[in-house]
Amino acid sequence: MARKRISGNERKALILDAAKRVFTRTGFEAAKTQEIAREAGVSEALMYRHFPSKLALYRAVLRQTIREQDENFDELVPQEASAAGIIHTLRAYFRHAASLSDDDMQQRFRMLLASLSGDGTYARLVYRRSQRTLDRSIMDAMEAARASGDMAGEALDLANTSMFIEHVGTMMSAIIATSQGDTPYAKSGEELVRQAVWFCCRGIGLTDAAIARHIDD
Repeated sequence: MARKRISGNERKALILDAAKRVFTRTGFEAAKTQEIAREAGVSEALMYRHFPSKLALYRAVLRQTIREQDENFDELVPQEASAAGIIHTLRAYFRHAASLSDDDMQQRFRMLLASLSGDGTYARLVYRRSQRTLDRSIMDAMEAARASGDMAGEALDLANTSMFIEHVGTMMSAIIATSQGDTPYAKSGEELVRQAVWFCCRGIGLTDAAIARHIDD
């Protein structure tokens, strides 16, 4: 039976998918082009016809990953400037972090960790774009929560607040992805998400009353 011929674009997509998996596992520096070609089911020579270097392939993977990340920003932007908006955003974020069913999302979290242990190119790009896209709406929501009495205590720097929350989500995702069902967390699924939201809401200064009022909305 003759093998189905695939187009150049389909082959390029296969190479990109394979490269993403390899870069996710090893980071850019340790990734081998031979391994990427083998995982894509093509020769190195053919791979280089589509991407002239490992760096060009890595940049293509970054562009694709960033486009996918942009598709999730709508869900992570607070839908209202209030404590409720902050809580709903945190719940959406931690649901992504704790999701084992979303392979693409897990790959992005693992690629972030691989980047942090390497040259940091992808991580810096993700953080800059995230802050540029989300920070204004998050700041508006925090200011509204403080004005309404739903947030108290010392006002934290916004960039640090965003990064601290991101650290929790990234490590949660990494632990869940590598634990094969046996995680050190006492809870799982929605209850794990709920407790992560409580933890971060308290950390940024939301009152217990405000959290309790909106955590299960």
